[in-house]
Amino acid sequence: MRRGSLCLLAIGLVLLQAGCGGAPVPTDTPVPPKPTSLPPAATTVALAPTVVPPTLTPVPPTAVPTDTQVPPTAVPTDTAVPPAPTPVPPLQISCSAFAPGGDIPVQYSCFGQNLSPALAWTGVSEGTESLALLLDDPDSQPPGFVHWVVYDIPRTVTGLPEGVAATGTLADGTLQGSNDFAQFGGGVFPGGAAINQIGYDGPCPGGSHRYVFTLYALDTVLSLPPESTRAQVVQAMSGHVLDRAELVGLFAPPQS
Repeated sequence: MRRGSLCLLAIGLVLLQAGCGGAPVPTDTPVPPKPTSLPPAATTVALAPTVVPPTLTPVPPTAVPTDTQVPPTAVPTDTAVPPAPTPVPPLQISCSAFAPGGDIPVQYSCFGQNLSPALAWTGVSEGTESLALLLDDPDSQPPGFVHWVVYDIPRTVTGLPEGVAATGTLADGTLQGSNDFAQFGGGVFPGGAAINQIGYDGPCPGGSHRYVFTLYALDTVLSLPPESTRAQVVQAMSGHVLDRAELVGLFAPPQS
């Protein structure tokens, strides 16, 4: 019975497989892969050439601040500006009888009354203690014939009048020296006036000459006696001249 049961079991298995209707699938038979579908043919598309722009180096713009204000220069309003000093005019000398470079009238010469002309000056510098006046002829032979020597003129004096007396000392303390006519002694000029020798003696040339009036501002009073010579006065003035001014006049003998 045991053997018969095994037979029945085997028959049942056969019938069961037949009833399912499927033949057994071998497990060692390779299954071909499904065909791979091919991609559609590629369509060629013409592309425009890529334009590469030139390389540019960017220049940063100059920064202009719009919100920065430059403060105005501060001008102090409470600082007083001192006034500019008034310029001191230079020393000047003039004559009412003739203009600079003009003709000296005949009355101031040896052909006339031999009067000293009126002189005036301005611009005496600060520190002046006295003034001196010299008159000479640079066209004489030899040059520099002396016609008038005046010194120790007070600094407050602003001129000399016409016809100054031929004396060594004047009323205000002004001193006069000897001129170059003193070497010829006394006498009279062609016009009949006396030769002074002290103080003023006027032009007496043979032709047209220049006559130079030179005024000096000095920082001292000269320690000289009256009737000193031009050379003595010039030596004493050395190192003491603060300023000087000149006036030139012309003179020629009158035509007969």
